Amino acid sequence: MNTYPAEYLLHTVPVLAVYGLGANATTDSSSSAAAPAPGDSDTTSTSSPPPSEGQRSSATTPASSNAGRHAPSSRAALGSMLQTVFSNKQQFSLYDTPRPTAAGPGTTNPTPPFKTIFVDKDFTLPERTPIGPNLPPPHSNLSPLSHESPLHPDGFMTPLWVKKQLETPSVVVGFYDLWDWSQEPGSQPRPKRETGPLASHVLIDPTEREKDTTLAHEINDRRKYFQDKGIKFAATMILKRQQTDDPAVEERLVWIRKQSGMDNRHSFFVIGPGTQHDVQEFVNSLYRALHEPAVHYYSNRIKKARKKRSKLPSPSMSPRIPDTNEPQPLSIQGWMLRYDYKTGLFQEIRHDIEGAIKSYESAYTLVGDMLAPKSSITPGQTGLPIRSKRWEEARMLVDCISIKICSFYLYMNDPSGALSQLNGHLHMIQSYASVWGTGEQSFEYWAWLSKQYRIFGDLIETAAQHGFKIPIPTAYMAAPGSPNASHPLMSGGGASSIAGCNPGSILQHPGFYYHLAAMCCAERRRRFLEADSATGGDSNEPQATAWETLLANERQIDHSGLTIELLTKSYEQFKKYRNGRMTLYLAAEIAGTYYEAGKFEMALKFFEPIGKTYRKENWNMILTSILRWSLRCAKELKSWERALECLVELMSSDLPMSEQKRQDIQTELFDVLHRQQQENEETPTIPRALAIQMDQINPMLSCHIQFKTRASFVNTPVYYQVALKTGKTSPPAPFRLNSMRILFNDSQYNMLLMDSNSDDDCGLASAVRVDCCHDLKPQTEGEYAGWLSKEADLRVTKNQTKAFEGCIKPKESGELKIVGVCLDIKSPQWHVSLNYDMDHPIEVNKNLSRRKWLEASKDGASPKFTFLDGSGEFNIIKISQRHPRVKLIAGHDAQALLDEHFEFNVTIQNQEQDAIDAKLLVELKDTAGQDSNNKDTRESVAEVAFDRIESGQSATKPVYIHAGDMPGIRVVSLTARYRSADGKDQQQEQSESQFIEKRELLRIPFRSPFESNFKLYAHSDKLSFTTSSPDLGKTEKWLINTSIRCCSVSDLEIERLELKQEVCQLLLRASWTAGHVCDTNYLFRMATKDMTEPQPTIPVGSIIIHWRRSGQDSPYSQTAMPMPTLEFRRQSLSVVADAPDDIHVGEPFRLTYTVYNPTVHLAEYTASVELSDAFVYSGLKILKDRVLPLSHTSYNYTCYPLLAGKVRLPRLKVIAKQQGVEKEVPVEMLGGSEQWPSPFTFVNARRYYN
Repeated sequence: MNTYPAEYLLHTVPVLAVYGLGANATTDSSSSAAAPAPGDSDTTSTSSPPPSEGQRSSATTPASSNAGRHAPSSRAALGSMLQTVFSNKQQFSLYDTPRPTAAGPGTTNPTPPFKTIFVDKDFTLPERTPIGPNLPPPHSNLSPLSHESPLHPDGFMTPLWVKKQLETPSVVVGFYDLWDWSQEPGSQPRPKRETGPLASHVLIDPTEREKDTTLAHEINDRRKYFQDKGIKFAATMILKRQQTDDPAVEERLVWIRKQSGMDNRHSFFVIGPGTQHDVQEFVNSLYRALHEPAVHYYSNRIKKARKKRSKLPSPSMSPRIPDTNEPQPLSIQGWMLRYDYKTGLFQEIRHDIEGAIKSYESAYTLVGDMLAPKSSITPGQTGLPIRSKRWEEARMLVDCISIKICSFYLYMNDPSGALSQLNGHLHMIQSYASVWGTGEQSFEYWAWLSKQYRIFGDLIETAAQHGFKIPIPTAYMAAPGSPNASHPLMSGGGASSIAGCNPGSILQHPGFYYHLAAMCCAERRRRFLEADSATGGDSNEPQATAWETLLANERQIDHSGLTIELLTKSYEQFKKYRNGRMTLYLAAEIAGTYYEAGKFEMALKFFEPIGKTYRKENWNMILTSILRWSLRCAKELKSWERALECLVELMSSDLPMSEQKRQDIQTELFDVLHRQQQENEETPTIPRALAIQMDQINPMLSCHIQFKTRASFVNTPVYYQVALKTGKTSPPAPFRLNSMRILFNDSQYNMLLMDSNSDDDCGLASAVRVDCCHDLKPQTEGEYAGWLSKEADLRVTKNQTKAFEGCIKPKESGELKIVGVCLDIKSPQWHVSLNYDMDHPIEVNKNLSRRKWLEASKDGASPKFTFLDGSGEFNIIKISQRHPRVKLIAGHDAQALLDEHFEFNVTIQNQEQDAIDAKLLVELKDTAGQDSNNKDTRESVAEVAFDRIESGQSATKPVYIHAGDMPGIRVVSLTARYRSADGKDQQQEQSESQFIEKRELLRIPFRSPFESNFKLYAHSDKLSFTTSSPDLGKTEKWLINTSIRCCSVSDLEIERLELKQEVCQLLLRASWTAGHVCDTNYLFRMATKDMTEPQPTIPVGSIIIHWRRSGQDSPYSQTAMPMPTLEFRRQSLSVVADAPDDIHVGEPFRLTYTVYNPTVHLAEYTASVELSDAFVYSGLKILKDRVLPLSHTSYNYTCYPLLAGKVRLPRLKVIAKQQGVEKEVPVEMLGGSEQWPSPFTFVNARRYYN
């Protein structure tokens, strides 16, 4: 019973037999094989679905690139490809069969599954010929009526019968080759015969027609044979590549089909060369075309089985079986079972799942009744003999039928039916098991039950993978009075006002049933061990021998491995469906199974993460069990570190256990600490160190830290308490700690408390205060050198609070923190540290209790708790300097000016009770808060030292600050740092944090002492056009007019004013009042040798003013005012007018206009002369010309003056295109500085000659 026959559990599909695809298929045909015809290749394809009457379609592909190599013929390649596609899948699941759906327009029918078997060309079905004339045919060799059958005489079903049905085809497909002359050796290629109305009158080849006739007769004989057997037969013609292009082949195919009597759509198919995809499509179309005949075949088998069953008499009419040991013929009930099972199998092949369920359920009822002690269907008939061959067959069959029914219900999306079938089957076998002697006390029953749950879980998992949805429990719920309230799954009666359901009646996910299977497997192991240990001296009896054989077989089973496998599968399913709690439970079960199997290391690996989760969520009851299992595993592995960790946590009062068990835990803890080394263990030279982080487990002692105040000052005593609190039940006996370490973030305050070995009962009171403020001694050597130490009573007992109060004097400001407390338990073999990590912030919220402080009683009574401000625990205290008691006074009268050393006085007034030594730090910043880039003082602006200042006295010192750059507000930070003048020599060695600081901010506006204004004037030299060659040099003169205004409120004394470019002193010893303006002029001449090159900007320099406030004897300050830079004017086309200086009325003179192009580009222009009333002239009036780069062109006009005085000359208006825009070129007089529109000249009166 370890496994079930595969034939009983397989999902059966229609069987298709194929022949004609083998290597000798061509030689077996009506024509002999020949060499490959020209154009054939090893690349093949198939035609489209079966051709219709009068037409045929096929797909061809070019020869493969590997055609040059020796390759099999196209026929062999196509046959091999078809065999591969047909045999691609031979076993199918229930979900591989497409569900019946209503085919709408445009939808494609799914491909039905077929089990393909390959048979010979002369394949025939087994014949049952009569032994003699007038005798019926003999029975099947698997019938109970046949003497050769394994079922003779009372067997009802065997897996061989199912196997026989899987080898009996419902449809047969034969593949045939269409003959052509290329198959004949030495034959010449024949011309293609045309067909149709326009074809030539060429007679049909008689050889061709003879071959086709023989092939048609062969196909017809096979069709008749299988038709007589009720089996559908189909023929497929395989074409060669050259035949796909022959129009006469279509006519031959039609003739062969008609002569063989084959149906065009469902019996006759054509395939030609093509690709793998085409072959697959052809096979799919073949399956779809032959599915209906296959279903019809199995429908006939169902009718035949039902007809035989209907002829059976009623089971109540069966004769009474005599009391004899001789085998009796199969009963009527057995025949009914046989026919129902056959009907169900054929309906399953037809994919009639609903009909198969009914037939299988009928067969299940019959076989279940045969297993019963007394039959309820056949009166007076007893059940099958226990452990007989037929009984074993019935047990196996009933289980397999139940499994199939469950899978069918899940496929039909009926979870209630599947679960009902499982529960009913389990209940039936359980009721029979006590009679069979395989009840709940036997390991056989639990092995069988484990198998049922596992298989059912596999069924659900497979269904879920194919879209089955696990029902939600709320789907079974219904409100009172609703239609669903009468559902059989609903619990309670009509009087109940609350609707509900039985959880056992709800289908769960597969993990639930895998877990049940694992639990049954574990129970199987326990029952087997009981039976194995109880085996005694009855082995001489035959029954004992059979029992020993059964036990021997069971000893070969790896029960733990099976249990772990099932629990792992269950764990994965529960994790998949997000049942976090159950996954932890299953992990614990896996660990327990590993423990039972003796794999303690694996068990411990599972217990550790489980314990962390249960510890985090405070499941202390379960955690206690996990720790006990972990302790056992650690002891088995001799992992004493892990054992000590478990024992320390089991000492916690949070873990529930009896008083006696807790005492045993404490005793075992001390035993492990003082355990002597075994002979095979190495003796350590020093005690083994073990650190246990108490914040990660349930602690046996809780540690609380409190600073008495939240903040304090340097050199002020700071009090703190470290309280150790025990639970109500642990430790059951006084527990002595060897030492206690209190760790600060500054190691100079660390403290070491050592046990005094005191036996005083006062140390075991419910509240004990230990004074650690006095009688402290520094450690001078060892690991804790430099620590403060003291001896104290370190015993603790249950329901006790022991507070250790200490005091320290901080020497520096900052945060002072207790980062940890370590409790040491020492033995010759071990040094165990119970570490409490306090280096994390304590959140203060409303749920935390108020802060408490254990105060000593003055009258000698027990100490009592007093409340402090706040809640929670404070393991951090902020140390700061005391508030300064000095006063800073800064005063100044005058307005601050840039570039001067501005003086102001700073006074430090001592309001402390003692004399102080102080120093002043000065920092100058602008309004943006950045340090000033230009800082300077007369007496160390960074630090100004003050002498000793007595209490109540003050000291004043001047401070000079210097600000440059931009005017604005400057922020002066004044910081007075001081300390007590007493003990100055000792304090010199102390850090800077000993100083007390007082800071003041002073805002001083700075303004510029001067304002400057600059004006630039250009002076052009007279152009000279004496030479025609280009002149690349150029000279310009610039006049800079400077106006400097004094902006100071107070008078300024000016020492000198100079130009920084050439130390040129311009003004000496002057006094400027507010608003005074000083004007200066500077003439600069610029020259270049090549004006075509880019000209740089020329810096002029700065005007430096040396000044100081009037009436002061301070050094002169310097203020620099940068002057504007100079650059050559931009070169452009210009027109210069040249007229004589002495002009008289009535005397003609020559006026020359010169167009000068100083650029490197060709200039084009148009010009016209505007008339003047004071002159008449002769010359060009309108012209259009161009001037080359760096050259000039002149136009001469003879003018006759008519009027005297300042008159306007005839103006030459030049329009030139400059930078893409036409502009008028201004006219300037040669040697002058005036430009158009004022080119005037002066005409004298007429001259008279004597």
